[in-house]
Amino acid sequence: MVRDTTRRRVLQLTGGALLLGFGSASASAQDDDEAIEPETRIELDAQTPGWVGIEPEAIADEDNPTLTLQDGETYEIGWEEGDGASHNIELVDENDEVVDDYETEEATEGGEDQFIEFDVTDEIVEYVCRVHPNTMRGEIEIE
Repeated sequence: MVRDTTRRRVLQLTGGALLLGFGSASASAQDDDEAIEPETRIELDAQTPGWVGIEPEAIADEDNPTLTLQDGETYEIGWEEGDGASHNIELVDENDEVVDDYETEEATEGGEDQFIEFDVTDEIVEYVCRVHPNTMRGEIEIE
């Protein structure tokens, strides 16, 4: 998490410097805060040290990316690629309890059965691999 904060701050400072230096708008960390489009398939790489974002492009290569989603909209989340260890994915509330049965079975290989289609509610605060809950956990922010 510290790395994401530092990266975001560097992008903010760089974006500001570019704006001052050239007097024109540039891409900045503000783009990271935009909600992912509804009906998007959010694909992650299941690695024991942490989830790695694959799709959409806004989360590509980020470790345990924070997902900003739109309240009441439908999304799909899961993994096809992994490191060969056993993983699953769950959507949990603030008490770390699964919301509305949004969870998959543990598996050593990803695939279609490792994706969950879900409707966003303010109950959902994180996605987690129950097998590796200390390393494979990311925040979900609701707009």
